[in-house]
Parts: sequence; C-alpha cells; structure tokens
Amino acid sequence: MRNILLVFTATLALAAQAPLAFAQTHDHGAHGAAAAVQTTPGDGTMGAAPERFSAMFPHAMRLTSVVVTPQGGDPLSVDLASASAGTTVSAALPRLAPGNYTIAWTASGNDNHTMTGRVRYMVH
Repeated sequence: MRNILLVFTATLALAAQAPLAFAQTHDHGAHGAAAAVQTTPGDGTMGAAPERFSAMFPHAMRLTSVVVTPQGGDPLSVDLASASAGTTVSAALPRLAPGNYTIAWTASGNDNHTMTGRVRYMVH
C-alpha cells in the first residue's frame, strides 16, 4: 500500500509540473525569435558600405548596443545616444572600408526583454 501511495504522489507531482514546463518552453520560444528580426544590411550580404544599420522587430524595441568588428580588427561601438524604441530602429554606422565585418546588436523591449543578433557583411 505504501508503494502505491508513493507512485501516486510521484505521478501527481509530475503531472502538476507538466503545464509549467510547457509554458516555459513556449515563452522561451517566443522570446528567442531573433530569426524573425529583419536587418539592413542582411546577414551574409555584400555591397557598398552601409551608412546605417537597421532592424525591424515584431514589437517595439530599442537598440542598446551595436558593435562593428572588422575581420582581424578591433571592435568599434556605435553611438546610440539618440536611440528610441520602435518596431524599426536604426543607428548610423562608421565609414567602412572594403573588407568583412560583423555587426553585433542588442535590443531591449519595454518589458526588459532582450534580443541579440549578428550580421556578417562584406563591403566591396
């Protein structure tokens, strides 16, 4: 009888946690959707040196960090002093010479939700 009670208690405890696990997985999936963000320049693209970096989000966000790193060079932080929240946000980029670059960005929503991403770009 004692073993049946232990099995019943363990099963009940697992069943009670199942909805919580689903909610956490669903919540993480919704917030981990950096793939839904569209950027200009786009990842893996090439062309003339872009003057601005922009990102389009499914809800209002504010850029909190943009760092441009040339291949084999030192990272350069972009000034975001006038950054405001919106579904499309942008920042002026420094003048980029021909070469390969990585643009790493971080954005934050009004609910303090943070998203990050990287864009690889080649300037011709």
